[in-house]
Amino acid sequence: MTPDITSAYERRCHLLMRLAYPPRFREFRGAELLSTLLDLAEPGQHHPTMRDCVDVLRGGFMLRLREHPPLWYWLPYQMFDFRLPWRYRWWARDDIQGRFFLERRLIFGALIYGLYFALAQSTLPYWIPGLMFGVAYLLSLLTKASMRRKRLAKYEFHPDGTSYVYVPRSPVVRPANEADEHPPL
Repeated sequence: MTPDITSAYERRCHLLMRLAYPPRFREFRGAELLSTLLDLAEPGQHHPTMRDCVDVLRGGFMLRLREHPPLWYWLPYQMFDFRLPWRYRWWARDDIQGRFFLERRLIFGALIYGLYFALAQSTLPYWIPGLMFGVAYLLSLLTKASMRRKRLAKYEFHPDGTSYVYVPRSPVVRPANEADEHPPL
């Protein structure tokens, strides 16, 4: 393949992988998947075949589905910021570092509180919930960085998303000698 075609094909493969897989997978396995897609390319091919696209999208969807926490863990995490079990900590990292994290949280909260206002048949003017959402969004923008730092620390991640390194302490092993042995009784 010529360099122009390779770079166009490679760009399209990167876009396809960005749509399909979470950032963590692309970070650790992205080069492997990209090299496989480049090996599958025919000479002069400008974009991945439809079959390759469907396979990559299906694989990414299945990975995201497999790693997503169940509803009984996810709902309290979204509503009340409960901590997810250890098994889902990398998913939480991807969620916290993802695009529109703040907007997803606020829209979910607006839906829950909007449902509450609708069921309570409130006599508030129609513009009050919109005003409340706007004020909450503006206040959240001010604390966005600290909110991400706190939530990442909750799951034992540094602000840049790298995991804390846990170094287990090795037990002290002393050589056995005659002075340490107890005489039989």
